[in-house]
Amino acid sequence: MADADLHSQEEPTSGLSHPFGWSTPQLLLALLVVTAGVAMIVVGSTSTAAFSPYNSGWDGTGDLQELAADNGEVEIPTSTDRYESANPETTTAVVLAPQSSYDSTETGQLRSFVENGGTLVVADDSAPNGNQLLSAVGATARFDGAMLRDREHNFRQSSFPVASNVSEHQTTQNVDQLTLNNGTVIEPREATPVVASSSFGYLDPTGTDELDAETAFRSYPVVTVESVGDGTVIAVSDPSLFINAMLEQPDNEAFAANLVGSEQTLIDSTHTAERPPLVAGISWLQETPLAATVFGVVVVGLVAVVGRRST
Repeated sequence: MADADLHSQEEPTSGLSHPFGWSTPQLLLALLVVTAGVAMIVVGSTSTAAFSPYNSGWDGTGDLQELAADNGEVEIPTSTDRYESANPETTTAVVLAPQSSYDSTETGQLRSFVENGGTLVVADDSAPNGNQLLSAVGATARFDGAMLRDREHNFRQSSFPVASNVSEHQTTQNVDQLTLNNGTVIEPREATPVVASSSFGYLDPTGTDELDAETAFRSYPVVTVESVGDGTVIAVSDPSLFINAMLEQPDNEAFAANLVGSEQTLIDSTHTAERPPLVAGISWLQETPLAATVFGVVVVGLVAVVGRRST
């Protein structure tokens, strides 16, 4: 009877089995590898760079990407070659704070895209690269580069001016004001201003916020629209308007939604933030057929090895 009782007590533990026949140390190692792999995927597919659509932090534009995805297809091109295959009549391209200039081949692709009916949004505040792109695609609007301030109409401080002079336009539907963040102003030339600061706006070229006898208080354009060929160029004097933290301010999200309401939106990061490592790697594989083939063979081989271990 004692032997029978002992056998009945040990029986439950003898029936335990591990997945794939692996030992406990092997399972723990596998769990560690999976955890590390997931962490690497998260880190490798995100970014901390300002204006990056892969950045979900306060200064990224991950929310803008989601907003565009809610309205249609969204893509983050790795090359301006993408403009040649896009349908201009149903596509809007957004360029935020370009950190370097576009070469002649690239600007030729963008200009052709616009002239054939595409919509190009250029948002910049430091002027040189944004102005170079505006000029290259045939637009006349230019960014001033000096900071816009407003001590009467602002969000918390003068460098966050609230632009409440809004004209009726398809880009300003459901928009009564825009809140800028250290933005500049636009010299419209032949473009049409659709949003401007209050009459208390003034320029601060030194960034010291010191007023003098030459300070001019007036309403300054911050968003302009103009036709180029069959397309449209929209200039926005503050790229920070589109970052995650600023989209929360009235009526920045509504304005952004109007801009990315096309069937397809291209968030052009070719001259802004660097792509996350994993995203760059996937793009390289897509652009390099031989490497993609080798990678596929390696993955199939690993799966086969694991399969044999589990049988």
